[in-house]
Amino acid sequence: MPKSFEQHFAQRKEEEEKSPEEIKEEKALALVEEMKKIQERMEKEGETIEGYQRITELAKEIEKLYEKEIIGWKKEGKLTEKDVLAEYKAGGVVWAANFSPEGDKVVIGSEDKMMRVISLKEKDEEGKPKVLAEYKAGGEVWAANFSPEGDKVVIGSWDDIMRVISLTEKDEEGKIIPIVLAEYEAGGTVYAANFSPEGDKVVIGSSEDRMMRVISLKEDEEGRPKILAEYEAGGDVYAANFSPEGDRVVIGSRDDMMRVISLTEKDKKGKPKVLAEYKAGGVVNAANFSPEGDKVVIGSSDDMMRVISLTEKDKKGKPKVLAEYKAGGVVYAANFSPEGDKVVIGSRDDMMRVISLKEKDKEGKIIPTVLAEYKAGGTVRAVNFSPEGDKVVIGSEDDMMRVID
Repeated sequence: MPKSFEQHFAQRKEEEEKSPEEIKEEKALALVEEMKKIQERMEKEGETIEGYQRITELAKEIEKLYEKEIIGWKKEGKLTEKDVLAEYKAGGVVWAANFSPEGDKVVIGSEDKMMRVISLKEKDEEGKPKVLAEYKAGGEVWAANFSPEGDKVVIGSWDDIMRVISLTEKDEEGKIIPIVLAEYEAGGTVYAANFSPEGDKVVIGSSEDRMMRVISLKEDEEGRPKILAEYEAGGDVYAANFSPEGDRVVIGSRDDMMRVISLTEKDKKGKPKVLAEYKAGGVVNAANFSPEGDKVVIGSSDDMMRVISLTEKDKKGKPKVLAEYKAGGVVYAANFSPEGDKVVIGSRDDMMRVISLKEKDKEGKIIPTVLAEYKAGGTVRAVNFSPEGDKVVIGSEDDMMRVID
């Protein structure tokens, strides 16, 4: 038997003796080690676009190793309280509601100035979903999202502050002690705050100063979070999210505009380059990328949800509208499903709707089809799919967070 084959056979035998989880862990550690080497090199030789792109690629490879199987949305028709898996009453309007990466928790931000992390598995003494962590900000909490690892949350609030909060510290009884790791004061209410895919940056959108900012969680020389990019819109920035690759952000603003902004290219004035823009018929309250990053979904005050292509143009050379749906009121929230073939929207008519994007007409234009809808007790301000795509979390003006399963 040739020596090289013997070595290959021995290696194969060793791999066979390891569990799938052990093999997965080894692959992940190797990818992390490569990321560390790139970061160390950039600290010595200077930051490069290629370096950050490779880090993003490695982060996505790690994410794929651990990503959950997508189950997909199954429910149809008009949903009722029977379809509510969990609910929690806050002390005011629930402006933000998002699932953890594992789908076993939700984070909410509300009018009572509170951020709360709520378990979907554990109950309290009254049989209600258990609050695992809570943090009181200096104003209403408009934005709340988990980090990719699920060990931190970022919040944006009425006191003009973005805060990154750790969820790893616990007291003697096992309750999480929220610790503020980083904070940044904007020039107005922070309406949007989200982590980058790698979790080392956040993007925020704010009001009076009309700014989108990308902020590094690595401190500058004065011990403050470092501004990596900023863009001034023509009005309050209500939505700001990273692309799946982390090299672009999409923003929605009070000037009725959706813009996709590059974090790697500059315009002639040296500012982040606008790659695509679309003018809606009213304020753009929600703007999110599709899982593939080739489309965005927006929700606006003209009661419309629109899916817009970032690869196709219309006859006027503008981004092509692939689908649109008119709700019964202002659309405040809009997000893609994990598969990208559905969107969920929340609107002023108190409705959450799951809409399919699969059906098309003879010309190839998508015919949005409502698969399921649920009527809350007030305007629906936040809606998001779970990582598996089989649940939806709702935040509404009846002060309620609900998970529909």
